Amino acid sequence: MNLFFGLSTGRTGTMHLANTLNAEPDCVCVHEGKFRLREESGEQKLPFLTLENRIAYEYPERAAQIIADKRGGMREVDFGDVRHVGDIAYNYCPFLEPLAGLFPDAKFIVIFRDGRTFVRSATLSDGEDEVPVGWPPADKELSDMERYISLGRLQPRRDSPHAIAWRDWDAFEKNTWLWAATNRIVLDALGNLPPERCLVVRFEAFVADPVAQYGAIREFLGFTEPLGEATRAVLESKKVNARKDYWLPAYEDWSPRQKSFFADLAGDVMERLDYPYEH
Repeated sequence: MNLFFGLSTGRTGTMHLANTLNAEPDCVCVHEGKFRLREESGEQKLPFLTLENRIAYEYPERAAQIIADKRGGMREVDFGDVRHVGDIAYNYCPFLEPLAGLFPDAKFIVIFRDGRTFVRSATLSDGEDEVPVGWPPADKELSDMERYISLGRLQPRRDSPHAIAWRDWDAFEKNTWLWAATNRIVLDALGNLPPERCLVVRFEAFVADPVAQYGAIREFLGFTEPLGEATRAVLESKKVNARKDYWLPAYEDWSPRQKSFFADLAGDVMERLDYPYEH
């Protein structure tokens, strides 16, 4: 069994990618531990990491034991008679290094997205967000599921210089911090892993040319058969979990205060990811 994992800040097409990989005849790929049929949730094959995600961020020294407890038996799970098995989830971000140590042969697909468009897509102003990633506006009415997800969402540690300011931040500021903090964790971990074990994918490139980007993913994972028509049909189908409306205007229409805040909090990560922008 060839194991692989996918991770990102969320809002990067990971559910669509999991659907596509799961359509491969010799591959099973779950999303956040469960099967997806487009947006519909199916059988849960692996334990959730919703709360553990935040614990691992706040207490990095516990990450290795947590992931060993939650994923150590992954090779014993019945995924059927397939060669490739993967799971894609935001919650793997704080676990990248210990997960690589737990499974020395596993490969990792890391997806990055421009922070400006992530913040726009991170939440909804109203209505239930069925796959909540970012911090919602303070006055938004939340479902039970949204409240549960928020318990595991990252926020500044108590010893962070941002911990006090956090109490007064709005959703824009919190999601700017979330994007920057999550990507810092991932980038720092990538620097400690052999490059041949990791494939970096740009969300923007995947959207612009899904066939080429998916071809690179297939090659990285070691798929030897040509891309089948059934899998290609899923790849080229309408993207799942895509936002129809945005709660925030495009970057060009942000206020000077918003642009300045984003530059101060996330500018260094934008530079590390080579996303050029003016502010």
